[in-house]
Amino acid sequence: MPHRTILITTLILFLVTYIYTGFRLYKTLPAFLFPRILLIILFVMGIVGMVLFFSFGEKMPTIVSGSLYRFSTSWIIAFLFLLMAVLLIDILRILNNIFHIIDKENAVTIFRENLLTSIAIFGSVALILIIGNVQYHNKKRQQVSILSSKIEKPVRIVGISDLHIGYTISAKEVSKWVSLINAEKPDIVIIAGDIIDNHLRPIIEDSISNVLNRINAPMGVYACTGNHDLMFAIKEDINFYKNSGITLLRDSFININGITIIGRDDYTNLRRDKLEKIVQNIDKTTFTVLMDHQPTKLNDAVNNRIDFQLSGHTHRGQVFPISLITDAIFEHSHGYLKKRNTHFYISSGIGIWGGKFRIGTKSEYLVLDIAPLESITEKDN
Repeated sequence: MPHRTILITTLILFLVTYIYTGFRLYKTLPAFLFPRILLIILFVMGIVGMVLFFSFGEKMPTIVSGSLYRFSTSWIIAFLFLLMAVLLIDILRILNNIFHIIDKENAVTIFRENLLTSIAIFGSVALILIIGNVQYHNKKRQQVSILSSKIEKPVRIVGISDLHIGYTISAKEVSKWVSLINAEKPDIVIIAGDIIDNHLRPIIEDSISNVLNRINAPMGVYACTGNHDLMFAIKEDINFYKNSGITLLRDSFININGITIIGRDDYTNLRRDKLEKIVQNIDKTTFTVLMDHQPTKLNDAVNNRIDFQLSGHTHRGQVFPISLITDAIFEHSHGYLKKRNTHFYISSGIGIWGGKFRIGTKSEYLVLDIAPLESITEKDN
């Protein structure tokens, strides 16, 4: 099926589901004018705001674009849980029609124009979003320790991915992340793509480069591209990375004191080099760290004897039940994995796309400690 047909079909299905959910919630609300009008406004503005942002966002004042983006993306998450509530109600109605758990008149009273049912639905969704927002802001520290005969002294690497800085995530928030990173006293910081979310305009206006420049890593800060970076940052201003104190590795590598850092272009670049071509001139005695935004074809790293790979992209779906989809799509959608002699960490990201909610997932940063194998052997002796 052509991509355009898939896109149109998906859009039609979404709109049908969207309208149906709004209609069912309208019927559930008490017959008061205000809550029903408010519901209509929310459903209309949720779609209109998204269309306006993606069509005219760069022509609007930043504060207007940002407000539209934050509202629309947050509303999409709220809609997902409202849809789940409606589906649950419909399932209960169907089961009641089959098994006659309560009489039909009482069922109608419960599910139509009922104040308590409405409070239960919207109150539950609001509570879920509040908890999700708290969970998003609670950054989790993930630790991975590796022993290797390829290094002579311990090295600490802090790895992050999916910052998605822009209209939603500001310099104030990024500054807190930088403090978390610096508190770990890293030797190296690696960023596995999607530093930016949309266009660079809000990032430049918010002086994000000055904030990122405060990352303190004596052996350097390195990044590969993510799909968002290729769509916007690379096209709009390649100097953004340099101004931020970040060395961008695009199908290339750099050696620092026995550690080789490799950065692949994102998977969406169909012309990116194959990994075997990138690593053919690498000193095989060094410890290799690969940044590859999307965790696709993990065996490429295994077959090319990469020691450690950091990926992101999945966000692990950000919210349940979308996490079930990412778990099904990717071989490994989140966390630590070892395949033969290659270690992987798939990060769910320190930032987020759109609304700031983590429901059943977490925002995180990785602390990777690499220690010489000989030092452990000497202690045992």
